[in-house]
Amino acid sequence: MIFITGATGQLGNAVINTLIENGTPAAQIVAGTRKPDAAAALEAKGVQLRKADYADPASLDAAFRGIDTLYLVSGDAPIDVRIEHHRNAIAAAVRNGVKRIVYTSFVDTAEDSPFGFARIHADTERTLAESGLEFTILRHGVYADILPAFLNGYAERGVASPNQHGKARFIRRADLAAAAAKVLTTGGHSGKTYTLTGPTALNMADIAAVLETRTGKPVAYHALPTSDYASILVKATGMPQWLADALAGMFAAMDRGGYDIQTGDFARLLGRDAMPVEAALVAQLGL
Repeated sequence: MIFITGATGQLGNAVINTLIENGTPAAQIVAGTRKPDAAAALEAKGVQLRKADYADPASLDAAFRGIDTLYLVSGDAPIDVRIEHHRNAIAAAVRNGVKRIVYTSFVDTAEDSPFGFARIHADTERTLAESGLEFTILRHGVYADILPAFLNGYAERGVASPNQHGKARFIRRADLAAAAAKVLTTGGHSGKTYTLTGPTALNMADIAAVLETRTGKPVAYHALPTSDYASILVKATGMPQWLADALAGMFAAMDRGGYDIQTGDFARLLGRDAMPVEAALVAQLGL
C-alpha cells in the first residue's frame, strides 16, 4: 500500500492521479488528508481515504497501519511547527511498521539560507537518516506553478521581487508528480537523493523579459528589499507574515546560486526533460 500525505493539495493530488494513470490500482493507494470529506473525487476513483493530521500523532498511528510506502509531502505551517509535524510523521511511520518514506525536500537545504523553510527540510532529512527506515529524498526545484501568483499586474506595474541576479531552474508540479510516481513504484531508490529541477535557468528579470517578448509590451523588473517585498505580499494577498517572509526570502536566496542546479536526475528517472519554465509560463498565463 502506498500512502500519499497532503492528498487534497496540488502536489499530493497530482501524484495520486499520476499513479493511477500509470497503472497503479487505486485500491493500492491510500490518500491522507486532514479533511477526508473534501476528497470525494479521490474516493470515487477507488482510492482509500484516511484522516491524517501531522499535529495529531494518534491520527497518524491509525492512518499509517498496514502501509508499506509513505510519500511524505512537506506541510504548510511556520518553521518550528512544520519541523515538529514532520518529526511526528516519521515517528508514527516507525511505530507502525512503514517500510519506506519518500520525502519532498527542497533543492537547497542550507540552514543559513534567507529562505527559512530550508531549515525544515534540513531537519527532516536528518530525522529520516536517523530513523532506521528506508528512505528516498526528492529535492524539488522551485515550483514553476507559483510564478503567476507573483506576476499579477505585470502589464501595468512590471515584475518585482528581492531577486537581484541569481537564477533558478523552476519545475512544474506535474513533472515532480511524474518523478514521484516513478520512485514510488520502482526499486533501486533506497538511500538516494534526487535533485529534480527544470532544464533552463532564469532569474526574475529574465521572466519579465519573457513576458515582454510574448506580449510585445515593455515589462520592467524591480529588485526590492526583502522586508519591503514581504510587506507588499501581506497587504496585497492577506497571507500571514510568516509565509510572506518565507517567500520573500526564497527570492532573495536565488542569489546564492543554490537553486541553479542541474544534476540530470529528472531525465534519468523519466527518460525525458521536464517542461522548460518559459513554456510553462506561456501555458499558465495564456500568452
